[in-house]
Amino acid sequence: NAIIMAIIYLSEESVLKQRSWQRSDSLILLIFIGWLGWTAAVWQRAPWLTHFDTTVANFWHHSPQWFQHVMVTYTQLGNPHTITIITLIIGLALWLGHNPRGAVFFWVTTWLIAGYGNYLIKQVIMRPRPTAWRLVQIGGYSYPSGHSTTTTVLIGSLLVLAFDYWHRNALTGWLTALGITAILLMMISRVIVGVHYPSDTIGGLLLGSVLLYISARFSMRYRHGPLRLRP
Repeated sequence: NAIIMAIIYLSEESVLKQRSWQRSDSLILLIFIGWLGWTAAVWQRAPWLTHFDTTVANFWHHSPQWFQHVMVTYTQLGNPHTITIITLIIGLALWLGHNPRGAVFFWVTTWLIAGYGNYLIKQVIMRPRPTAWRLVQIGGYSYPSGHSTTTTVLIGSLLVLAFDYWHRNALTGWLTALGITAILLMMISRVIVGVHYPSDTIGGLLLGSVLLYISARFSMRYRHGPLRLRP
């Protein structure tokens, strides 16, 4: 009887997990469709989006000077060289903490999927950066924001690993709140320093969310444990 009950429990748990993934798949599909629509509006230079960018940018450009100074410093954390160092250190910590698969997941998702995914979209859209207000200088295209995409994926990847270890509890709740705050501040910082339109940062957030989900979805069974090379 105990064996039968265990089988029934595992079957029910499997069904619940499958339904949970189906709901998540549906949600990420809606986010992806929303990102496509948002990107199309950027591509077509929709008047309502121009109004949105101008209104939001003006609000942040008139924020207190101390906050702008903080954001100029904070935005440097999302620079490619800084992200590379941060990602390398965290990945090595995971590796030395006996989770090399988690390290590989973190590196691949942050460096390859986020980095090249964002770069590809930039080359397709080729949106010029804003020039009316600049606190820092940078080249390249504007949409989507690479800082927003990479920060979303980096922090999101760490949250995925945290939920794998600790599941849903008070600690992961606090970590999620801190992670979301860090992502939003990075998005705001890119607007304040004048190198992105607000719509760029939202596009980066949506793109990063989709890329993160795809990586997490397909790596679900392979994120933990030692690396084993087949002979």
